[in-house]
Amino acid sequence: MWRCFDDIRETFEEKGWGSSFAGRNDNGVMPLLAVSGDHCVTFFKRDPGTGECWFELRDKGRRKMLFVHGTQNIPTPEQAARLLTDHGGPLYEIADPDGRPMYGLPVAPMVEAR
Repeated sequence: MWRCFDDIRETFEEKGWGSSFAGRNDNGVMPLLAVSGDHCVTFFKRDPGTGECWFELRDKGRRKMLFVHGTQNIPTPEQAARLLTDHGGPLYEIADPDGRPMYGLPVAPMVEAR
């Protein structure tokens, strides 16, 4: 699974994010982190049915977050600000996202396939 993060890291960088790994790749820590200003994106989980990744997008200053499905939906930092304003939920309302179904969490709209 860790090899897929190299492709994802390229996607982040192409869209204007600075990326790095949080901790070592083999220790179970959230491995991918992309940062731009007050916004950050981290790996959330992999969908066992489709193999696609979910990402958590946060606005650290305004304490909002939302989830993004698939690398094709990773926004640019400018798009992230708008998505968080329009669709993000307050961090204090989103306790234990792992224990909740995705339909109960704030999710970014999907980008149309080209």
